[in-house]
Amino acid sequence: MSWKVNSAPIFRTSLIKPVAFLCQLAQSKRQPESLGRKRCGVVHRRECFSLKSEHQARLFNMQPPDSEVIRAVILGVVQGVAEFLPISSSGHLVIVDKLMEETTGHGFGASGLALNVALHVGSLFSILLVFWREILALRHQPRTCGLIVLASVPVAVAGLALEDTIASAFSEPLLPAFALFFTAALLLIGQRLEDGSEQVERMSWLKACVIGLFQAVAIIPGVSRSGSTIAGGMLLGLDRTAAARFSFLLAIPPIAGAGLLKFIELRHNVEPTISFGAMLAGSFTSFVVGYLALNWLLKLISQRQLHRFAAYCIVVGIATIIWRLPVVMSDQKGPATVVELDDVLPDHSH
Repeated sequence: MSWKVNSAPIFRTSLIKPVAFLCQLAQSKRQPESLGRKRCGVVHRRECFSLKSEHQARLFNMQPPDSEVIRAVILGVVQGVAEFLPISSSGHLVIVDKLMEETTGHGFGASGLALNVALHVGSLFSILLVFWREILALRHQPRTCGLIVLASVPVAVAGLALEDTIASAFSEPLLPAFALFFTAALLLIGQRLEDGSEQVERMSWLKACVIGLFQAVAIIPGVSRSGSTIAGGMLLGLDRTAAARFSFLLAIPPIAGAGLLKFIELRHNVEPTISFGAMLAGSFTSFVVGYLALNWLLKLISQRQLHRFAAYCIVVGIATIIWRLPVVMSDQKGPATVVELDDVLPDHSH
């Protein structure tokens, strides 16, 4: 019933003419209710849909699908391609996230570390799918398992000790831009000085530890994990294919450990900064794209094509520096202070 809308004039009429009030009230009761029901039904359905959407958004901590989830899928594509190609997935995630922030007004920034871990977990499953035969064979290769565990220690120590510092590096692409030059140098030097045919099974414990240090350096966004470990293995005398194989097997413990720690953290976080739906969408996209990129990279490594990725890292690094350096410099200077003339000149009115 819609007599609420007319309650004020009806109330005034009742004070002046009681008979007219009763007539108006009776007429309102005889009003056909179909139109009112239809109008109220439309409003009711809209309100129910709005409340349902708000309830679902509050339940899953989700933004509309055209914002956070789509951005996570885009970063999942970037992660899937860049994780296995020696061009630094973390550096590209920071750069692309900043580009989306400036173009759409939305970005993950420093809180994107949780999404970064979720995307790497997607890449982990693509490694498991591609190397499942090698992983099953490790049951009969205890020495190779020991080499992987030993080489994983440096990155675990560095990741736990520098977690806050690394998280802050995800808010500004300038550091990853400079780190891309380091990745390019590693790729060029590794391919240039490659002169070995040693297999993983005969590698010494010291060499495994040194390759682990290369992986620890790669926690810096912009330093490629696969590029640094493959180049490090080649510098230490490993065969190119053996270096790539050990590099991807070496990625399993730190990615799995970081994913487990982040999952435990998110379970105890009442208000996560990134929704579970966005992380799931990004992780699945990273898995599918990563599976395709990993098979492609294994073919490229056998063809000595690392110098092409080095050139790409240099170009992206230069472009990012040209883009971000003026912005960072202007932010450090701060806004100009406006000085009013009345505050400087003496007052001669008295």
